[in-house]
Amino acid sequence: MIVHSRIEGTQLAGNLLGDPTERDLFVYLPPGYEESETRYPTAYLLHALGSSAQLEVTPETDGQRWHPAVEDVLEPVFGRLGAAPMIVVIPDCVCRYGCGQWVDSPVSGNFEQYVLHDVIPHVDTAYRTIPDVSSRGVFGFSSGGFGSWNLASRNPEAFGAMAVLSADSWLDMTHKVMLYKYLDSISPEAPDGPVEGNFWAEIVYNYSATYSPNPDNPPYYVDLPVAFPSGELIQEVWDRWLSFDPVVNVHERLDNLRKLHGIMLDAGSNDDYNLHWGHRLLSHYLTEAGIAHEHLENTGNHGGRYAERYQVALEWLSEILERE
Repeated sequence: MIVHSRIEGTQLAGNLLGDPTERDLFVYLPPGYEESETRYPTAYLLHALGSSAQLEVTPETDGQRWHPAVEDVLEPVFGRLGAAPMIVVIPDCVCRYGCGQWVDSPVSGNFEQYVLHDVIPHVDTAYRTIPDVSSRGVFGFSSGGFGSWNLASRNPEAFGAMAVLSADSWLDMTHKVMLYKYLDSISPEAPDGPVEGNFWAEIVYNYSATYSPNPDNPPYYVDLPVAFPSGELIQEVWDRWLSFDPVVNVHERLDNLRKLHGIMLDAGSNDDYNLHWGHRLLSHYLTEAGIAHEHLENTGNHGGRYAERYQVALEWLSEILERE
């Protein structure tokens, strides 16, 4: 059973995109919840760029890819797959440029603080959770996997485990090329904001709003990491992007990572954006630091097997998170 509510995002107030602060929140309650007094571990599912909390629950029926409703993904985990029941929470991170990437930005909104200070307290008050870090995990795919890394590696007092699925990582190798694909896509015109229907324009402005926001640079309030028309990389801005990169910030978060009860990295070996290389490098750094983790690869591309990987992550979290 999925319960839908709308909650006020006090931490999202004042975002420069003018996006609403009241947000959808969906909570999956496992079989037997209504008939019992049991308290349950909680797994937070963070949606990807291009999705939303609403689209996770009720996907669009047109378009190039068919996505199952998330309830149809979750039910088998706690049914025929036999995982111990959990509450699954699906918050919303949509912004006008795409997705707030589950980080704090004055432009797109303070989504990290939103999850920590608006969503978690609401869920722990409204539902029979086990309100302890050892019983709370986070997982997600693509930008949701990136958000899972950001939230758990920065806030081990809030999340005890994370499953990072095909997450944005190793931006020097995987994302720098996107800047030039964007410039090519608008050539010979100069950059002038997101262009509806232009994937590269939309994604570059989305990332810039979250990784290199600039409230003093209207009307789009971002700093782009590449100069026009030369194409020269603006290193100061690019370094701001890199500060969010898991393969970069892992080194300064080792103490936090050691506090976690579990870390899973999972990616497809045929990822369209080569994110499996970021996962491999991140696993290498964790191994060098002596931090235990699961590193999995499957034969999928970017997104082709995401529903299955949700299930794998949930099965793993059901074993990692403590319960009554």
